[in-house]
Amino acid sequence: MAGHGSTRRELLGALGAGSAMGVIPHATQGASSSAREADRGGIVTAAEAREYARLKRLDLGDPKVVALQKQMPVGRIGKLKVGRLISGSNLISMNMHARDLSYVNTLAARYNTEDRVLVTLKRCEEQGVNTIVLKNHNFHRFRLSKYWDEWGGKMQWIADVITTDINRWERLLEEHLKLGASAAYLWGGASDTWYHQKKYDNIVKAMEIMRKHGIPAGICAHRLEPIQFAEKEGLKPDFYMKTLHHDRYWSAHPQGNRRYMEMYERNSPDHAMYHDNLFCRDYKETIEFMQDVKVPWIAFKVLAAGAISPKEGIPLAFENGADFLCLGMFDFQVTMDVRLTQRAVVKAKNRKRPWV
Repeated sequence: MAGHGSTRRELLGALGAGSAMGVIPHATQGASSSAREADRGGIVTAAEAREYARLKRLDLGDPKVVALQKQMPVGRIGKLKVGRLISGSNLISMNMHARDLSYVNTLAARYNTEDRVLVTLKRCEEQGVNTIVLKNHNFHRFRLSKYWDEWGGKMQWIADVITTDINRWERLLEEHLKLGASAAYLWGGASDTWYHQKKYDNIVKAMEIMRKHGIPAGICAHRLEPIQFAEKEGLKPDFYMKTLHHDRYWSAHPQGNRRYMEMYERNSPDHAMYHDNLFCRDYKETIEFMQDVKVPWIAFKVLAAGAISPKEGIPLAFENGADFLCLGMFDFQVTMDVRLTQRAVVKAKNRKRPWV
């Protein structure tokens, strides 16, 4: 779960207060027809309806908007110009990491309606977040083509091609490219699994397929070993995606109980074992290894799915070598995360690993 603890509590408190005041779901009475339409899509208060209408009308080429966007530090991945903060998509994929909180996926699904997802995308772009990671099923669940066709969106997206079947890999990649992806990467679940199964040739073949299509191509992993393999073999992707977070939080299970494939096994009821609660088991080793890697590094799971405050997790990732962060964000988290990113990049300008 990519949530931010204190902000989430504030939101739930605000929603509770709104309900008590009777503003949910009829606060848009007397608002414009477009606002009433937004209400049916899950935008439930008058203030939200106004913001929905504002963002839908927002011209991303307006000089004031462009000036705001330029406050976001940027880098390059292949031919793409990418903001240092990239939006993740687990929050709209209903792939929430919530430990033992079984209601979270349902809550996220109810909150992140199609209209609210479009609002989030536009708010990201307004703040300079110009790239998002998406999966093909995001387009099936939400009519995301509306964002580019009706909302004037310019967001570029990186394809997260989810399969462990190398024989399906190219077909799925092509489906993402037809939807408009600007880049792609080998899903972490595939690279982790193939490495564990000693199917190293599949990692090489996936890279060859992406190269054939002439797009910026990356390798993602939750474990360090697939990244080490790619470096040893000289695969030279355009970017890596690797988890990065410390383990100094309550739900992290003991170091001695951590196993390579635990993320892909049944969750244990034992608090001392894995239960959807840790995503970077090799934190220190990752930082040390990446110091000498000359490939752009997108760090993800930097908040350990909500266990770490963004005020701590965002600076920690940049200071320890990440060139970009991929962070799942609800609409109300975007502005705060952007400001934290801007400050963290400035603070990390003299870090040990050079910016790539």
